[in-house]
Amino acid sequence: MCQFLCPHTLQVACIFLLLYHYTHGHEKQIRVHYSTFDPCQNYNVLDDTWRTTYSYHGYGYYAYGSSGYYSSHDDTTVEWDGWYRLYLHGEDAQISEWCLGSITSGGYTPLLLGGSHPLIEDGIVTREIYGTNIYNYCQCNYYTSNPIQVKACPGHYYVYKLVKPDLSIPLPTYTAVALDRLTSYDPCNNYVSLDQPWRANNAPGLEICDSNFNWNGWYRLLYNELDIRMAESCVNVYRCGTYYTLWLNGPHPQPEDGVVTRQVCANAGSDCCFFKSNPIRVKACPGNYYVYEIVRPIFCNMAYCTASTHEDFTFDPCNYHDVVDDYWRNTMELYNFYTGHDDTLVEWNGWYRLFLQGNSAQLSEWCVSYMRCGGYTPLVLGGSHPQLEDGIVTREIYAYSDGQCSSVSRSHPIQVKACPGHYYVYKLVKPDVSIPMPTYCAVNFTYPSTDPCYNYNVLEESWRATDNAEHNYYNSWWWWWTWCDRYTSWNGWYRLFYQGNNVEMPDSCVSPGMCGTDIPLWLNGSLPQLEDGVVIRQACGSSYSDCCYYKSFPIQVKACPGNYYVYELVSPAFCNSAYCAGKYSNLPSVSPKLVFSCVTVTNPTIDPCMQYNELSDSWRATNNPNLYNATFPWGQNAWCDTFINWNGWYRLFYLGKNVQMPDSCVTEGMCGTYIPLWLNGPHPQLVDGVVTRQVCGSWNSDCCYHNSSPIQVKACPGGYYVYELVSPTICFSAYCTVFNFVHLATVDPCEELNCTEDELCREIDSVYGCFCNQNESTLHPESYDAIEVCEGSSGTISLSLCQLLKSGFPGKSLHLNDPSCRGTVQNGRLVFHFDNDDHVCGTNLMSNGTHIIYKNSIQSTGNSTEGPINRKKSLVLQFSCIYELTQTLTMATALNPLQSIVHKTLPGGVGMYQVRMIPYQDPGFSHPYNGSADIEVNQRIYVAVIVQGVDSRQITTVIDSCWATPENERNFADPWHLIINKCPNPEDNTVQVLQNGVFTTARFSFKMFTFNKYPFDKVFLHCSIHLCLLQNNNCAMVSSDHCPHTQRHSAK
Repeated sequence: MCQFLCPHTLQVACIFLLLYHYTHGHEKQIRVHYSTFDPCQNYNVLDDTWRTTYSYHGYGYYAYGSSGYYSSHDDTTVEWDGWYRLYLHGEDAQISEWCLGSITSGGYTPLLLGGSHPLIEDGIVTREIYGTNIYNYCQCNYYTSNPIQVKACPGHYYVYKLVKPDLSIPLPTYTAVALDRLTSYDPCNNYVSLDQPWRANNAPGLEICDSNFNWNGWYRLLYNELDIRMAESCVNVYRCGTYYTLWLNGPHPQPEDGVVTRQVCANAGSDCCFFKSNPIRVKACPGNYYVYEIVRPIFCNMAYCTASTHEDFTFDPCNYHDVVDDYWRNTMELYNFYTGHDDTLVEWNGWYRLFLQGNSAQLSEWCVSYMRCGGYTPLVLGGSHPQLEDGIVTREIYAYSDGQCSSVSRSHPIQVKACPGHYYVYKLVKPDVSIPMPTYCAVNFTYPSTDPCYNYNVLEESWRATDNAEHNYYNSWWWWWTWCDRYTSWNGWYRLFYQGNNVEMPDSCVSPGMCGTDIPLWLNGSLPQLEDGVVIRQACGSSYSDCCYYKSFPIQVKACPGNYYVYELVSPAFCNSAYCAGKYSNLPSVSPKLVFSCVTVTNPTIDPCMQYNELSDSWRATNNPNLYNATFPWGQNAWCDTFINWNGWYRLFYLGKNVQMPDSCVTEGMCGTYIPLWLNGPHPQLVDGVVTRQVCGSWNSDCCYHNSSPIQVKACPGGYYVYELVSPTICFSAYCTVFNFVHLATVDPCEELNCTEDELCREIDSVYGCFCNQNESTLHPESYDAIEVCEGSSGTISLSLCQLLKSGFPGKSLHLNDPSCRGTVQNGRLVFHFDNDDHVCGTNLMSNGTHIIYKNSIQSTGNSTEGPINRKKSLVLQFSCIYELTQTLTMATALNPLQSIVHKTLPGGVGMYQVRMIPYQDPGFSHPYNGSADIEVNQRIYVAVIVQGVDSRQITTVIDSCWATPENERNFADPWHLIINKCPNPEDNTVQVLQNGVFTTARFSFKMFTFNKYPFDKVFLHCSIHLCLLQNNNCAMVSSDHCPHTQRHSAK
């Protein structure tokens, strides 16, 4: 057993490299302990050459090299018993994850793994098994066989608990492909250059066949001596010197991804991926090029294609795309039996960004019951959206069918890219024409402008408990009544309580009829961690013995310091359903001094009180009955606001006088319409800012028979309100105005301002304001009690509003370096925010050699309406966010290294970032050590140092030095140095610096050793790093080749 040896005095988190050495003769290795039964140690061997996916000469035929023979195998006749490890010709193999055309693998129906293989830490997992129809190249899951269990084993192999396949499948056989072997060399340094310009995707077609090439190993692709890469999008037939063009069905990897495997598709004219050829391995190399382990395609005439340089190296779809803004694509448009749209009729061409009524949107990843999205068959993204660092990725498109969205019914895949500024672009294509009237679905989420952990509503209703079986259809006593959240006026974020205790929404199935309703709603996905920020989770409803029979709208969730969660709840998609409150929260505790609460704040650049439209329709008065009027548009017999193109904010007038919307019930048939609309909630006060209010429609003797879309409202200085009006959800309805209104001016201005306890309401120069209470002492009056919080590449600073007002600086006159970035008022404080995405606000980024600094200032603006000059004082308040450049940390593997995080704080206006150091088994950095490992002396170890929580576009990680000690003391008197001044120790010729100062991940390797002078069986690894600002700095120390060559001596 390994002991946690990190000393309490260490100021950074430790990740121990516990490399145990046991001496036996001249060999030293690590002891590995196993449980009583481990299928990695108790398995049968399956070595049938005919199982290879290179069987491609028709029914029952096998071809390997140039030999072939006929065989008709059937795995339903095998007596499977227990676990199996696969081989091909004595070499490790695995069940294929990739669909191939024209293969038989010794039988008639090849069986593939329906998903990726697990990692070691996943343990035993269950995977579907799919069967391919060899005459239907497009459908790799034509058959579904019985699922199997799989486990990843130390030593880089897999074992499978194989079972008898489904008897209805004709002659099924499990396939086998050669396992990705850990190469003893880095293919970035050992490859063959392939400069064949005829492979370009714009080169004419010939009859070249890559199946006739003697492929051997790794290749770097060139075009007239210039680097180029394989095409990763469809290439027209009869190009690239061949007829069937081969392209990479998936994005190229990043350098930190190591070696990856990618499916290879062949265009047959009617389908870009009609033929699935053998998958290949790819690696991104330092120096901005790629290498490929190319293999023979499945048949002729096929050839691998290269992309044009313009397409793949200079074109960024984030900057060049079209806009799609169709309101009917919204997943929240429920129960609308299709409205006639069909995306197969659209001439899709290139990349697109989605909007919903002018607001940024994205393709939905979530299936919602009863959604239509404007057509008959909604289409959703079959997987999560990518991250910025992922580049362009390929995603499946699933079609909504029988209440489900899955791979059973799917359209053609598309490409997706995440863009700076929190949006995505999509390379949309014509959906599968066999799908009835398909349409792509869109959804939009509004990132909170203030931290919801400190700005939420309390939801404490005991009937929501997961063990409450009352008030539901299943309980005969309450059959006539049940709770339904669809008609709740949800408004923002909520924190859940039960009998005064903090609880959370369940993230596992809840039985139907619980939580006081028929259909209990639970989160279909794990709750987030603190570092995850705001995440999105699907809400599932249990019914008919199906945990997710009903699929409601996804909601946003955030984990908060203090061991609780907050949720942005919305009206569910159906009744009778309600959100459940389950177990007590169990977030890991966090020291308050390490908590930073910065969030991206999107302050409005224009105050709606200053810029609005005027709405002065006299027929909107609450005393105006709906009488037939020849002026009704479109032949209507009543006014209907649904067809008005609302745009922004509105101020209401009646015969030139200021009026407001009513906030109490209006009799049906008034306001010139059948269903008059009124505010179901009080108007806000001046200090409330923008608020959201539910809109009710009176009908059928019910004041709120119809719930229309909520709207935003703001009270303005001068005694009036403005409203952000939107199209109502039903005709014939219209917004009302109050005829007998009360002016805001009649209200006590001090009551309206609602000053805090530390402030006094006073009038100066005919202006009322909240001024500082003279009897209250302030902490830092010279800086207006400034409070600053920094995190990542963002910062927030708040100032005392009363102190600013006392000094003659009203809040509305202040802004950051960018005049459009103004503050918001929160609890008597003026809050400013900047980030490095779409809210830079004139922030300057610089480095002084020891720290990275984000600098900005709060400034006052003169009033140009007062004439050409003024003699009022101005304000310039400088502030900054500072990040320490250097860190020192220790690494380990016996304890889980993936969980170790370094938290670093600096006094006043400082930021936090995370550092991890992880050892790997392979040069591709794809197989980390996990727990105790079998590491022999002189075996090479690969180490990655990863920094998270900084802007990877502007900052890189530089390793300054690394050293090893025989005990856990970084200041050990006699260490062995591995890296000195960013370069390998000239005394140790096994050290290689692989990547340094290029990305936020740095890499190096060395061969294992032991200390001769000390009786210790452990080696501890320590590194000192610093962050480098790319701007005006030469950070790159790419590899050992950049270091000066000195005389090598024997290692210690």
